[in-house]
Amino acid sequence: GRTSEIFDQDLFAAAQRQHLGDDFPFHFWSYPPHTLLLTWQLSSLPYRWAFAVWTLSGLVLMLYAARKFWPDGPWIWLLLLAPSTFVNIFLSQNGFLTTALALGGFALLPRRPVIAGILFGLLTFKPHLGLLIPIALIAMRQGTAFAAAAITALLFAAASVLVYGVDVWLWFWDSTLPHQMRFMAEGEGPFQLMMPSWFMAGRIMDLPLWLANSVQAALALGAAALVYGVFRSAGDWRLKVALLFVATFAASPQGFNYDMGLVSVAAICLASVAMDQGWRRGEFIVAAMCWILPLTMMPLNAAGLPMAPLFLLALLGYLYRRRHMAMKPGGHIN
Repeated sequence: GRTSEIFDQDLFAAAQRQHLGDDFPFHFWSYPPHTLLLTWQLSSLPYRWAFAVWTLSGLVLMLYAARKFWPDGPWIWLLLLAPSTFVNIFLSQNGFLTTALALGGFALLPRRPVIAGILFGLLTFKPHLGLLIPIALIAMRQGTAFAAAAITALLFAAASVLVYGVDVWLWFWDSTLPHQMRFMAEGEGPFQLMMPSWFMAGRIMDLPLWLANSVQAALALGAAALVYGVFRSAGDWRLKVALLFVATFAASPQGFNYDMGLVSVAAICLASVAMDQGWRRGEFIVAAMCWILPLTMMPLNAAGLPMAPLFLLALLGYLYRRRHMAMKPGGHIN
């Protein structure tokens, strides 16, 4: 009966302080209304139990999806030990769930396109992490998965209207989205330091907003074109998926260190190939820097050194080179 308060930043902050103390810093609910369907059952639990259930269930789902993506080898355990995993455990954020949906979708796509599409549709609760998935599906002519994703997203949103009423979407559009835009353009504090985007790097370096937006837009267009070209061609399947995950962080102006389970997956994919074929110059350093980026990005950004976009761009280049070389005679083509 208090759904409207979630989309009122002041009332939501007041509710948080009731649970977490008067000194709890300002946070706001930035997600579209259908996200509430994923979390509303937790409201019946005490706070600490809800924290544990959310974190552990997300971790289990991510590891299950990883097992589907890597049916052989030790890679699932590397993901369990990734710095991004510890960041999510510490913050109890939603990176486990987003990684599970994206990774599970691509694991099932070749054989179960409808289920893969459903997982992609559920990922719309964080739409900026799925920006490039429709482009990949179009490039592969995966009409079944594309349709399943679109129908799932529509049904997901419709279910939120049935449960909470149409007003939740009006509150989201009238209150949450404008606040989100102001936060991206003007907000400061820990969340600014947790973002690896080109736009936020521009803000940290005090670039004019128009220039930061222009750089971000150019990188987004380039990432979209790259993903389309890669998924139209042959190549190692896991490397192509890894490339899309990293390209997502080049394309989106928003994203946080707790979203970077996708980058951990990409680093593992590159390492699995490099350990078989040998590391090329600079690869290991870039993969290692991206591996620890969920932990190192905040102190780097705080020091005025927003290096995360450059490391991710270098990882993107190495993934493209590996995928391109796999197309040559003697390469591994999946």
